[in-house]
Amino acid sequence: MSKFLSSAAIAVVMMAGLGVAQAADVKEVQMLHWWTSGGEAAALNVLKQDLSKEGFAWKDVPVAGGGGDAAMTALKAMVAAGTYPTASQMLGYTVLDYAQAGVMGDLTETAKKEGWDKSVPAALQKFSVYDGKWVAAPVNVHSVNWLWINKAVMDKIGGTQPKTFDELIALLDKAKAAGVIPLALGGQNWQEATMFDSIVLSTGGPEFYKKAFNDLDEESLKSDTMK
Repeated sequence: MSKFLSSAAIAVVMMAGLGVAQAADVKEVQMLHWWTSGGEAAALNVLKQDLSKEGFAWKDVPVAGGGGDAAMTALKAMVAAGTYPTASQMLGYTVLDYAQAGVMGDLTETAKKEGWDKSVPAALQKFSVYDGKWVAAPVNVHSVNWLWINKAVMDKIGGTQPKTFDELIALLDKAKAAGVIPLALGGQNWQEATMFDSIVLSTGGPEFYKKAFNDLDEESLKSDTMK
């Protein structure tokens, strides 16, 4: 069974592919990813160009939608069938899941040559190193505490950009009073989860967030702040 590499993403975005031992025999890289919008495609072209300079052809395997959910469903099916892509975009914890399953290649030789131990932050190495071996490399890192605001609506209701959760609620109430749907979600669990993350961080602060979500502190989880 072929193993696949991972080149990587809080989300750490990762890329995954054929084992290092077989890399010299690979002339075409089959790349599974969900970067299908115009801006994302432009970013992906940078990777394509770098790969071309190394003498490899790039074969796109795009799977749009779901913030990567659809792509990961496709990857799961491919791995189950033994038809691995050469490389795949992944999110951080997904890399660890596949590493535990024993299907990731070993990037340690490349990592040592390029000094990843020093150049990749320790927080990202948690998603890139498994059982002492590099199985992933970051290509994109972003946080989840962001919000898209409709400027036309803001201008219409005379709103200002909120800096706290309370200010956000006040803005949403103002939009609702003006006959505007105040908040729109895509109907997917991860969107609600990331919004809840931001609410807890804004309401309780960094230390409370760490105790509740990192340490799973029972007192914090049952506190009035969490309620």
